Amino acid sequence: MSPPGILIVGAGMAGLTAARRLGEQGIGTVILDKGRAPGGRMATRTVGEARFDHGAQHFGARSSEFRAELEVWAGESLVREWFRSGNRTGPGRGFEPRYVGVGGMRRIPEALAAGLDVRTAVTVDRLMAADGSVAAVAGEEVVAVGTAAILTPPVPQTRRLLEESGAVLPASIGEMLDRVEYDPCLAVMARLDGPAGLPDGHRSFRDGPIAWIADNHDKGVSAVPAVTIHAAPGFSVEHLEEAPERWSGVICDAATPYLEGRVVETTPHRWRYAQPRTTLDVGAVGFHAGFPVVLAGEVFAGARVEGAFASGVAAASLVLESL
Repeated sequence: MSPPGILIVGAGMAGLTAARRLGEQGIGTVILDKGRAPGGRMATRTVGEARFDHGAQHFGARSSEFRAELEVWAGESLVREWFRSGNRTGPGRGFEPRYVGVGGMRRIPEALAAGLDVRTAVTVDRLMAADGSVAAVAGEEVVAVGTAAILTPPVPQTRRLLEESGAVLPASIGEMLDRVEYDPCLAVMARLDGPAGLPDGHRSFRDGPIAWIADNHDKGVSAVPAVTIHAAPGFSVEHLEEAPERWSGVICDAATPYLEGRVVETTPHRWRYAQPRTTLDVGAVGFHAGFPVVLAGEVFAGARVEGAFASGVAAASLVLESL
């Protein structure tokens, strides 16, 4: 039997990046995720004939390390440029390219997960020390064992997992995590009876109940007209705990004046931890809780897809330093 590798909770960009970096050093990993597929908010869903990116819509690349990774993905036909944002990246550098997954955002994490031991639909309830290792427990069953744990869920979920595990956070880390808050996002996936007609395939809003409309057909995600509508943070906070039928119609009504096609079918989705309001910008943090633990995820490295990638790199480095 091969020795335990590193236990990773969360198969989003941070967890997958950490696993791949560790794998390059010959260190095995087991990745557990409660979702049905890897990717976290880099999510793509099929509803009937329509297909939607319903979480992260696009991403940029500013660091040289992430741009190099992006070039690899482009060479594998995983990503393409969708549009250029109106925020200049620097004098003489023009507007910032925004990228999407070819065929859907989830294609990227699915490709990163290839060859890794990724186990989905597994909810880790607690961690426990076990003969010098750490075991992940789902229900009453030990589902995986590792020599250390990397935890990448949103901070509130990570803190609950640590509390259920009887782990005591160092005061400095606890104070750091206390500063973290998230905005939720209520989303509606809407199939249309004709083209959306959005200029450049998307539209953002400064005021009102919605923040963003994205045309999944324009992105090359859906073969039929289909848009994703994201509610604004304030509206999402106000209606987060309500039944979807209370807010999905309001979101669609707000988007209707900007769409040429008529909405004929909707599917709601609730992102409870959509976007951190503040970031910690430390890469990742580690401590000992009866077993080595590293905390990672987008909030630790500037948020968004690039932040999650950077945090995964930092988490792998911390693990390697501890070995």
